[in-house]
Amino acid sequence: MKRIVLFILVLASTAFCWSAHEVLTYLVVKDFLPNAEKLIQITPYTYQEKRVYNTDYLRLEDYCGQFIRQFVPKTAIFYPPDPEPIDNKVYMWQILTIYSVEPDLGMDEGLNLSPLQSVIGNSQGVRHMKYRLLFLDFFEGSDSFYYFVKMSKEAFKKGDEYWGYRFLARALHHLEDLSMPFHNTPGTFFDTLKALFDKQMASYLSNLHYSYDDYLAYLLYNADEETLSAISKAQPKGSRNNRQLIQRVRLLGLNNVGIVTKIFNENFSQELQTRTIGFEDFKAKESQLSGLKKVTVQIAAEFSSLARAFLIEFLKEVGQL
Repeated sequence: MKRIVLFILVLASTAFCWSAHEVLTYLVVKDFLPNAEKLIQITPYTYQEKRVYNTDYLRLEDYCGQFIRQFVPKTAIFYPPDPEPIDNKVYMWQILTIYSVEPDLGMDEGLNLSPLQSVIGNSQGVRHMKYRLLFLDFFEGSDSFYYFVKMSKEAFKKGDEYWGYRFLARALHHLEDLSMPFHNTPGTFFDTLKALFDKQMASYLSNLHYSYDDYLAYLLYNADEETLSAISKAQPKGSRNNRQLIQRVRLLGLNNVGIVTKIFNENFSQELQTRTIGFEDFKAKESQLSGLKKVTVQIAAEFSSLARAFLIEFLKEVGQL
């Protein structure tokens, strides 16, 4: 049992999320939500939250108009617009887009969230993943989604549209994270079992996690036509409730762990022993990665269908549609 806990915590200390949240969110909401172009008055943060954050990194002021030039790679071909506020107002789609990245900017790092934190000294993975290993559950990825949905509802109930959408953007971030295969399990069953006793395999799986995070960003930032089209054309697919939504989103990742691992092993087995795979590696082997692209596009498109249905129902519930 101790080995299982230590292994999972080692992976959690280096695991973050799908990259390019802002591009994925933009594609999901911009040309789909009927009120996407609505201008929202910027309001101050006035909330007493139960969650603690790393206040060295938590930014509560509005930074629309500043985000893209600060955080998007300069080599990116495709990325969302990020206009300056107009009379202290910003577009609804812009709030969802920009602040869908917010949970990755340090607010969840360096916290003490559980007794196990002393093993790794880092809490980012705790709030961004949801592992199920044997009979044990680890981490709070789904709880993070529920929490920010609740905060969003609270803000809208107060008539605070700005923070209603900003909290909703954070909820979308965590929902997006949960569609990523390695946010739901360290690896395939046998790789995970081996990694319990083999530090090299544990390192390999960590590199694999990071690498697949970056693969979706590679497709999005490089304006891959098939990927952008699949997300943009995704039709809403409703869930009975948010619990079923989480289950469906997580299965997008869990059902594809094996095929993603297989393709990476076939193409980058030596590299993954010592490092992560980057954009140049993906570009060099583009023709060999057609299978990886296919499964990634399928995950992104299916996620977009589920997310769009959630957004429509949620915004109706809070009186925004």
